[in-house]
Amino acid sequence: MYRKEDVLKKLNEDNYYIDVRALENFVKDWQIDPIYEAKDGTVFFDDIGIFKLKKGISLKSQGYTNDQICYRIHKTPLEMPEKEDEEIKSTALETTPQQIPEVRNVTLNVTNQTLQMLAEAVAGKITDDIKNHIDASQFSEKLIEAGEYKKDNQKLAQQVEQLLEDNKKLAKRLEYIEERQKPLWKRIFE
Repeated sequence: MYRKEDVLKKLNEDNYYIDVRALENFVKDWQIDPIYEAKDGTVFFDDIGIFKLKKGISLKSQGYTNDQICYRIHKTPLEMPEKEDEEIKSTALETTPQQIPEVRNVTLNVTNQTLQMLAEAVAGKITDDIKNHIDASQFSEKLIEAGEYKKDNQKLAQQVEQLLEDNKKLAKRLEYIEERQKPLWKRIFE
């Protein structure tokens, strides 16, 4: 956990030079929630908050607006650099209850942003699964329909062939009937 002064120090170490006023503006504009607020109003941030600030500052230097930055740091998966075990242990040693007496009974407040990010990730996964399922079922339905059309076309082709044969038979029969209706003398002499 880092106080604002610690956050500034950490940012300065990584060549992100800002002052307290800029930090407060960025936290407000980009909706970066602290993980803990003491009774005296002191707020504390974690590594994710610092990572979001670094990403936001980087995007700001590229000309992004505050709304775009806010969207990007909350909607994109966070790829925090992995820390060594020693670095994690040293961070844990830096903030002990003796240094911050108000932290003795700490409860971790999951922020609305974290819950929203998790909910959106789950909703996105469900949506993708449903879409993939629907696409697959529609594809199989189209294949079935195509197969049915092919069967229907084959039946129609057989019926057309049968009609053509029937027409040939009718033509022969018509010829025969016309021949029979001629008078006998015409049939003999022709």
